[in-house]
Amino acid sequence: MSMRGTVSQKFILLCVTLCLALPARESFAQGSWSPETSLNVKRLSDLSFSPDDSKLLYGVNSVDLVKDEYPVEFFVSDTDGGNVRTLLERSAEKSAPQWSPDGRFVAYLSTETGINNIWVVEAAGGDGQQITRVSRDISSFKWAPDGNSIAFVMADPDLVPPDVKDSDVFVKNHLWLQKLKGVKPDGNVINLTRDAEFSVSEWGGNWSYDWAPDSRRIVFAHQERPGLDYWTRAQLSIADVGTGEFSRIDAGNEHWKYFPKFSPDGKWIAFINAPGPFKWSFLWDIKLLPVDGGDIINLPNSKNRLPFPWEWAADSKSLYYIENDRVSYSFYEMPIDGSSYSKVFGSPRDLDVPGLNTYLTSSFVDVSSDGQTLAFIGQTHAKPPEAYVTDVAQFDPSRVTQVNSEFDGIGALRTELIEWTSLDTTPVEGLLSYPEDYREGETYPLVVQIHGGPNGVDFNEYLPLMKFFATAAYLENGYFVLRINYRGTLGYGRNFREDLIGNFGGPDFHDVMTGVNHVIAQGLADPEKLFVIGQSNGGTLTSWIITQTDRFRSACPVAGETDYISLEGTNGYFQTSWYLGGSFIDNLQMFLDRSPIFHVKNVQTPVLIQGGLLDDNVPFTQLEEFYRALKREGADAHLVGYPKSTHDYYPPKLYLRLLRSCLDWTEKHREAAE
Repeated sequence: MSMRGTVSQKFILLCVTLCLALPARESFAQGSWSPETSLNVKRLSDLSFSPDDSKLLYGVNSVDLVKDEYPVEFFVSDTDGGNVRTLLERSAEKSAPQWSPDGRFVAYLSTETGINNIWVVEAAGGDGQQITRVSRDISSFKWAPDGNSIAFVMADPDLVPPDVKDSDVFVKNHLWLQKLKGVKPDGNVINLTRDAEFSVSEWGGNWSYDWAPDSRRIVFAHQERPGLDYWTRAQLSIADVGTGEFSRIDAGNEHWKYFPKFSPDGKWIAFINAPGPFKWSFLWDIKLLPVDGGDIINLPNSKNRLPFPWEWAADSKSLYYIENDRVSYSFYEMPIDGSSYSKVFGSPRDLDVPGLNTYLTSSFVDVSSDGQTLAFIGQTHAKPPEAYVTDVAQFDPSRVTQVNSEFDGIGALRTELIEWTSLDTTPVEGLLSYPEDYREGETYPLVVQIHGGPNGVDFNEYLPLMKFFATAAYLENGYFVLRINYRGTLGYGRNFREDLIGNFGGPDFHDVMTGVNHVIAQGLADPEKLFVIGQSNGGTLTSWIITQTDRFRSACPVAGETDYISLEGTNGYFQTSWYLGGSFIDNLQMFLDRSPIFHVKNVQTPVLIQGGLLDDNVPFTQLEEFYRALKREGADAHLVGYPKSTHDYYPPKLYLRLLRSCLDWTEKHREAAE
C-alpha cells in the first residue's frame, strides 16, 4: 500500500475517533456511568500474530440492545496498529478466527446456516467459503501445520437420542479431520476416534489438542464421558492421522492431564499434570514427554503451581506460560533444562510503565513465531482494554488498538489495592474503589462485591466492564465498592486457595467481614450503610453472610447456591461437595451447618435473589428453595428468574435488567437507611 493510502487511513481513523470521543467526554463529564452506558465499552478477544509476524488479528466484542445479541467484528492490522481493516463484518454468528499456516487465509466458526461449521476467508479480504457441512455444532478446530487439513471436535452426529431420558445414554465428543485441497474440502470428514471408548475433551477449546509439526499426529485430551466431573480425570493420547491408531501417554499416574503442546522441533510434548487426585482449588505442574521415547520429565514447580502453558519458544528450549498473580496474571518463561522459571513481566506492583501502567487481566496472549514479540490485551481499573505489543526481552508496550479511545481519561475511577489481616492472621487483599464525589474526612455507603469461584479472582480490570455488576454506576452514585480476594481465590499461593477445603463458609466469611471492618476503621465507610452483592459463589457467600450477620442493609445474590444437599443431586458437577469435604452421605452435619437455607431464621436483611432459568451450574431450584424458606419465615425476600439465561449468559436486554435490578435494590435500601 502506498504511503498516501496509509496516511489517509490513519487520518480517517483519527477523525472518527475524535468525533466519537468528544460527545462521550462531555456526556461522561456530566456523570453517566449507568448500567446502560457501561455496555458501550468494548471487549477484545482472539488476538494473534500472522504466521510471518507482520499482522495482528483481533476481535472487538460489543452489545447490540436492538437485536438483543452480542456481535463481534474481526480486524486485521499491522503490528503497530496501522492499516486497520475489517476482516469479518460485525455479527453474532462468527467466532474463533485462526490464521492458515501460510497466512493467506483465516478460518473461523459460523452459525450462518444454523449449525456451527468451519468457514474460510482470504486474509486480504473477501467473502467467506463454507468448508465443513456437518449436522452438529463444531466446538473448536485447529489447522494442520502443513495447511492440508483441519482437525476439529464435534459430538457424534449419528447417535439418535432415546425416546426417554436415560442417564446411561450420552453423546460422545470425537476428534475429526477434514482434508483440504487448497482451502476446499477434499472428501468427507473423517472420525479419528470412531471406535474409542472415551469422549474427547472440549473444555478449553483447541487448547485441549495439538498437531505435531509434521502434521502426522495429534495429541489430545479425553475422558470417560462428557461432563466436568469426568473432565477432572482427563488423560492424553496421541493419534496417528494416517493409520487412525492412537496411544495413551503414560506419565506414571492416572491423575488429570491437559493442555498438551508439541514443541516446534517435534521432540517434546508439554502438558500439565495434577500431582494427585484433581482438586477444585487447582494444583498442577508442567511435564515433558520425549516424543521418540524416554521417561517423563518433571519441570520445576511454578510460583503458584497453576501454570497455563501458552507457547513454546521458537528454539524449543523453553516454554512461555501465564499464571494468576494476585490481581492479574504474570507472564513467565520456563526453561526445559531443569532450571527455574523467570518472570517476563507481571503485576501488580512490579509493572509501572509511564503513561500506561497496564495490567495483564486477559488470557488472550500471543507470542510471535520468532519468539521476539508479545501481543496482549491490557487494562486497569481506569483504563479500558486495548491490544498492546512489546518486545519479550524488554517490556515496553505500545498500544495497537483504539477501540475504546472514546473512554480515555473519562472519570477518575480511583481504586487502591488494600490489605488487612483476617481472624486467623492470614493477610487478605482487596480492591477498594472510591465514590466519584469522594471528599476526605467524610464517610460513604459501602458495597461489598463478591466474585465467583471460589477459585476465581478479582482483577484490576476496567470497572465499567465488571461482569454481572454495575460497579462504575455504584461509584458514580456515591458508594465505595470493596472487592475481596477471599480464601479460595487464585493467585495467592496453594495454602490460601486450599484453606476452604472442609471449611466452606468459614475463612471466606471472615475475610469479607474483616475487610469491611478495615474500611470502616479507615474512616471511609459508614457502618450503618453496608450492602452486599455477589454472583455464582459470590452469590452463595452473599446468601451465607446474611444468615450470619444483620449488618448489611440489603443483599443481592445472583446464581448463588443455598441448599448443598439438593445441589449435589441437581447441578452439573461436585465442586461444592468437594469443598465441603465429601458427599453429604458421609458428611451430613457439615452440609447442614454450612448451607444458607438451614439458617434462614437468622435473616433480617432484605434480599433480592436472581438467576437464570436455564442455569445447570446453580439450578434455579436453589434460588426458589431459599426464597420459599425466607418467605415462610416472614423475611423481606424477592425472587427474579431470567428466561433464556444460563449461569454465565444472559441476553443483553435481560443482562441490563439484572444490572439495573441490583443497583435499584441497593439504592432503595440506602434511601431507607437515610
